[in-house]
Amino acid sequence: MSGRPTRVGIVGSQEVIVKGLTVMLSEHPERSVVTEVDDAEVVLYDVLGVHRHNASDLEAIVAPDGPVVVAVSHDLRPDLRARALAAGAHGWISMSVASHELVDAVEAAASGREVPGGAEGPCSPAALTPREVEVLALITQGMSNLEIAEELYLSINSVKTYIRSAYAKIGATSRSRAVAWCLQHGYAPPTD
Repeated sequence: MSGRPTRVGIVGSQEVIVKGLTVMLSEHPERSVVTEVDDAEVVLYDVLGVHRHNASDLEAIVAPDGPVVVAVSHDLRPDLRARALAAGAHGWISMSVASHELVDAVEAAASGREVPGGAEGPCSPAALTPREVEVLALITQGMSNLEIAEELYLSINSVKTYIRSAYAKIGATSRSRAVAWCLQHGYAPPTD
C-alpha cells in the first residue's frame, strides 16, 4: 500500500449495514476512509441490492476503470453472493467479519489480491460457477427442479445440467447428499 488510507465507498439499501460498515472502517483511520462511491478505490456492496434492484445498482458501479467491488454477503444467502460475483464483484466477505478483517479485505482488493475470506466461501472449495451455487442454494431451500427453472428463468434441462455439474464437483450422488453438503458449507435455508 502507498501509506495512505484506502478510499472506501459503501452501497447498501439498509441503514444498519451502511452505518455498521462505516463504524467498522472508522476503527482503522490510518488504513481506510469512507468516501463517496465516485471517489472510492474499493466499494463495499451489500448483496441484498442484487435482490432489491436486480443488480442494476451493482452493474452501474462495475466498470473496467472503476473501483474494485467487494460483495458484503449475508451468510444465509449464498445465492445473492453468487449473483453479485457473476455481475462483476471482485470477491466477497461475510457480514460476520471483525473490523480488522474488513480492512484487510479492503486493502487486499485495492491492491488486486484475493479478498481474504472470499476463498473460504461455499463456491470455491469445489470450484462451482455462480449459477451452480445459485441452483444449489435453491435446492437447499427445498425447491424442485421445475421451481428452480421458473425462479431463474431457465429451461428444466438447463437446471438439470447445472445440478449434474454441481453434484459432480461436490461429490454428491443424490439430492439429500447435496443438501447435506450445502448445509455443511453455509447454504442454510433463509429464515423468514
